[in-house]
Amino acid sequence: MRFSDITKKLSILSSISLCLLSFVGNAQQTKKEGSIQNEDIIIDKERKIELQPQVNRSFDPLNEIENQKKGRKMKYDFLERRWEGLNLPTLTNNIVGPREGDELTSAYGAKFKNVIKVGVGNYGHTLLNAHFGINTTENQFRGIYVSHDANRKGPNLSTNSARNDNEIKVYSKTYTNNYLLNGSIDYKRTSANFYGRKDFVNVPNDDYLNINYDRFNYIGSISNAKKEAKIDYIATSGLTFITSNKLDKEWVWDSKIQGVMKLNDNLFAYFNGDMLLSEYTNIGNNRRQLYRVKPSFLFKNNWVSVHAGINVVNEKDRLELENQTSLFPVLKVDFKPTDFLHLFGGLGGDTYFNAYGAVVKQNPWLARNIKLMNTQQTANIFGGIKGSNERNIDFELKVDYSEFSNLNLFVNSTADSSKFELAYVGGQKKVQVLNFSGQFNFQYNDRLLSVLKFDYNDYSNLGNLEKAFGKPMLNISFTNSITFKDKIIISPDIYYMNGLYGWNPKENKSVKLEDILDLNLKVNYLITKKINAFVSTNNLLGKNYQRYLNYQSLGLNYTVGLAYSF
Repeated sequence: MRFSDITKKLSILSSISLCLLSFVGNAQQTKKEGSIQNEDIIIDKERKIELQPQVNRSFDPLNEIENQKKGRKMKYDFLERRWEGLNLPTLTNNIVGPREGDELTSAYGAKFKNVIKVGVGNYGHTLLNAHFGINTTENQFRGIYVSHDANRKGPNLSTNSARNDNEIKVYSKTYTNNYLLNGSIDYKRTSANFYGRKDFVNVPNDDYLNINYDRFNYIGSISNAKKEAKIDYIATSGLTFITSNKLDKEWVWDSKIQGVMKLNDNLFAYFNGDMLLSEYTNIGNNRRQLYRVKPSFLFKNNWVSVHAGINVVNEKDRLELENQTSLFPVLKVDFKPTDFLHLFGGLGGDTYFNAYGAVVKQNPWLARNIKLMNTQQTANIFGGIKGSNERNIDFELKVDYSEFSNLNLFVNSTADSSKFELAYVGGQKKVQVLNFSGQFNFQYNDRLLSVLKFDYNDYSNLGNLEKAFGKPMLNISFTNSITFKDKIIISPDIYYMNGLYGWNPKENKSVKLEDILDLNLKVNYLITKKINAFVSTNNLLGKNYQRYLNYQSLGLNYTVGLAYSF
């Protein structure tokens, strides 16, 4: 039997086994799990920019909390609202309006593990979120999450720009004295339309304008549960399968292992390993593989920490006849001259796996049979300063220089400018990216939470492309949460983006898009300990800005709704 056949069978069996373990595990001791989200604000962690950011929604049960009258403390690891303009430009509605969980934080007492939320708004907006959980034993939790979020009309006030998202997810968590098991199965269907056309008369049929994506995902993980264990670890394995009504198909099997061993009080050994296998099919099919091994050591004392190692990546691409191995340094030095400040710097590099499903999350209006290639960060050097007074202020400022090969950009298709293709830049002459970024977090009297973030990028050496199409030069967000008497939560947000360009294939020139200034306001009122009402207003200036060329966003839109927990 060929090695590839064996690998494929073992991969499928491993994924299924991890999921089944999560659903059937048993033990005696309950251990509360901490959940770290993609948008958590943790200053002590090194900032990492994902080339293909993915939107992950938290499905964790709403754990009980202490009586808030005894002293409520709001931490910085709240879920930050993600600006929809960064992902699906047709939407500016958040799934729930205010932050997930805010509506249940009050002086009345505990959060409840089951919740139903309904909402309606203009543009024919309908919203339904529901979470139901059950504790079969003291150390097991199983739940189901259901979501519906749709607009019957879109920016051009017709059904041609309607959109619809539906999702269902079941999951299981099992806690034991030695390990923690997690497993989930998820199905999501996303429907949109190619409403970026100049006319809707000369189209073959209604199906020509419609684009649907069906995604099935299951994932399982096992991790250490011993607090004083000498070796800490987490192993994850999952399979994602996505199809479109344009005959695009992709499966991705993704397995990871992360471990750390304490050698002594100052020295730690780390090991990270990744394996990604995928196949993308349309007119033809292409199989790609990526393997990553990253061993490293961390030395730290009260004044300095040094993390050093090597990152070895092997990637294979059947269509490109590629089989190459790359080595990157892993180095980060952190110096603490005072209790308040840290100075840090380092070197790095990596290879990023560009999957079809990840590209769809960024831009759903894709042409058929797109080209998928990995992006390689061939060089990276960074440095900065961060600090915290450990009471109400955190900040980080960072400068980063990187060189990339095969950096992917969205360009309008020559055959149909309402659809997008992927263009890759950076061959022999690498794309150079200079980045300045910063984040400031402020908390006042447990009633005001503010987060200011900025990100500036300068792209050069783009080959035959004039601009970094689809990538903003400057991105600023200012998000806030203000609580009054534990019953009213007001969340005003400001988002600004400029330096966006699109490509007009008919005129063969780049087009500068208008700067985006998006103002949003959410108000949440806690009626009783089980019922709350919310109002979410987005794009208060009513500007039909374009995140991608030819695709306007919704104007002023709102959603009103109720949530009931039990």
